Amino acid sequence: MKTTRLVLAVMTLFALNSNGGTQERLEACRQQIDSLDQRIVELVQQRARVVEEVGDIKREAHLPVTVPSREQQVIAKAQDLAKGGPLPAEAVGRIYQKLVEEMRNWEAKLDATASQVPSPAANATNK
Repeated sequence: MKTTRLVLAVMTLFALNSNGGTQERLEACRQQIDSLDQRIVELVQQRARVVEEVGDIKREAHLPVTVPSREQQVIAKAQDLAKGGPLPAEAVGRIYQKLVEEMRNWEAKLDATASQVPSPAANATNK
């Protein structure tokens, strides 16, 4: 009986010790993920600033917001860049498809908002 208790005590200590190492490793990985997520969000916001500039250029040139061939080119490029990585290229393509869709929708909203605001040139001719 004492041997069984001793074995159980040793196994419990071993499990706790192993679990402690596991928790430390999990925490370290989660901190890495948090840091990567922060960088990803910063890059998405940086991309949005460039999309906003592209929208301004398109508006000035009276070009459409949506250019399906360009969107497909961006998605295909992302898939090419993802080849050889641990996440399948198709999965990266789906992520980029959603990213492009959200950016397009946001750009369209900006375009609609800008269309409602009279331009300074229009105000000058109305005076």
